[in-house]
Amino acid sequence: MDYPYLTRKEFDVCVELFVARYRSALEDSGARVEQRTSSTGRQYLVLQRAVYSKQAVSGPVHEEDIEDDDPTSPVFERIAGGAHIEYHTVYSTTWRVPVLYVRVVTSTGEVVLDGERVCDMVTEDSAIRLAMAAVPFGGALGVGDHPELGVPFMYLHPCHTAKLLSAVVAPDQEETGVSVGPDRYLAAWMSLSGAAVGLSLPSIGYY
Repeated sequence: MDYPYLTRKEFDVCVELFVARYRSALEDSGARVEQRTSSTGRQYLVLQRAVYSKQAVSGPVHEEDIEDDDPTSPVFERIAGGAHIEYHTVYSTTWRVPVLYVRVVTSTGEVVLDGERVCDMVTEDSAIRLAMAAVPFGGALGVGDHPELGVPFMYLHPCHTAKLLSAVVAPDQEETGVSVGPDRYLAAWMSLSGAAVGLSLPSIGYY
């Protein structure tokens, strides 16, 4: 692997390994992840979770009703209102890195492609929202057609991806004990790019 760059075959392997490693932890956190194949036979990754926004509630919700931030509780189901956010990880042949495509779909089927509205729907924690706004990737958030689906999504432009990945870690650094192989590549990439759009991964043990 020519880190931080990927071939399409390497990307497909990274997607498969990511799903195998994170599926259980993501499902435990209330999210869904799957490897999909487009009509042209190309692979991409989809991560989806409910949007917990009190703006979707048609009645008062009291903080004391939310126990331990349990996303399976009835209160959180009311808060979600059927809305969900989708994160699609797609390979770019031009940049040879993953590209993150994002959209929110409300309970009425409306597709939200406005960064500020998405931020409001992803979290109500002001500290998290400030952190999202501070991520450099946020300034590179645009709207364009999903390359595999042909419908509008927001996306993070990949022009800085390779530079950021290279600055953080290089593969198989024996002196630091840090290694980024195909099994950890997408997780490392998401840790950098995902914060701008409220994407975070659950902690899991490494073997």
